[in-house]
Amino acid sequence: MKKITAFIFCFIALCVLQSCKQSEAKSVSFYHWKTKYSIAEPERDLLKKANSEKLYLRFFDLVYSQEENRVLPTATLQVPRVDSILTLQVVPVIYITNEVFQKETKPSQLKFIADQTLRKILRLKEKHFKKNTNFPEIQIDCDWTVSTREAYFTFLEELQKSELLSQFERNPIKFSATIRLHQVKFPEKTGVPPVDKATIMFYNVGDLGSIEETNSILNIEKTSSYLSRLHKYPLEYNVALPIFGWGVLYRDNQLVGILSDIDEKQLTENFTVSDKENWFVATTNTYLNGSFVYKGDELRKENVTLSDFKKLQKMVSKAAGREYSVILYHINSATLQNLDINELLETIR
Repeated sequence: MKKITAFIFCFIALCVLQSCKQSEAKSVSFYHWKTKYSIAEPERDLLKKANSEKLYLRFFDLVYSQEENRVLPTATLQVPRVDSILTLQVVPVIYITNEVFQKETKPSQLKFIADQTLRKILRLKEKHFKKNTNFPEIQIDCDWTVSTREAYFTFLEELQKSELLSQFERNPIKFSATIRLHQVKFPEKTGVPPVDKATIMFYNVGDLGSIEETNSILNIEKTSSYLSRLHKYPLEYNVALPIFGWGVLYRDNQLVGILSDIDEKQLTENFTVSDKENWFVATTNTYLNGSFVYKGDELRKENVTLSDFKKLQKMVSKAAGREYSVILYHINSATLQNLDINELLETIR
């Protein structure tokens, strides 16, 4: 009788522990990629539902200016109110074009760019954040190539040994780098960046410039061809998964731009449905979301369906063979209209 009682007690305790484990909601982070910082109320609710602890906030881009023959920052973060940043941990993200490391290859110049990058992050920190704000991590986003590998990796090393790091509240700061899928599959060729951790991007795998493409954001078949060595990737990593959509605009079969946040009203008023699935044809000359559209231009509307998201998450989980955190790209009210967020979060957890 005592044995039976002990067994029942252990069984109940196990069930309670399992229930507690399941009730611990896994934290899901987001990218904020808009130049002007804004988190609307629906987005705040999304962050709460996702139990988000970090916000990966794009601070600025670095590009090479042909006119000035030097590297310049663009798309610098704007914050309408000093106190409007959420009380999440903020990870500054700096996007750098590959051209920067095609043009700048001297170690002394790369050190200068690294120092200037940190100075600008510090200025934005002082301007938009409370004095005791800590940045646990700084992320660099660059799709480097074999030819720019040496310069880019030198830049990353200079960032991490800069004396300017002592001016941050938190020291040392971890550094991370974004990784594209071809860099996961061919690390011997592309190299592994000298950073603490990686974020592997599972989107934009299609051929954006091809009018024959069906969805450049997410292509399950193409993605699967890159994952055979995911479990062996030598850095600790997060995974970045897509929950965004856009319109890809073509003129005379040539890519001319991307229209973000196109809504149904804009489509109805300015386009007619094509005979090809998810394609539309402009019915008038107009100006939409920062781009001029000519009558006759073709628009391919691309989204991430919940079904494809589930397939992607299942495929990545199986190929990774390890625990990882998820970052969703990106937080945007339009996302809430296209996806069942509750079901999406359950898929991740």
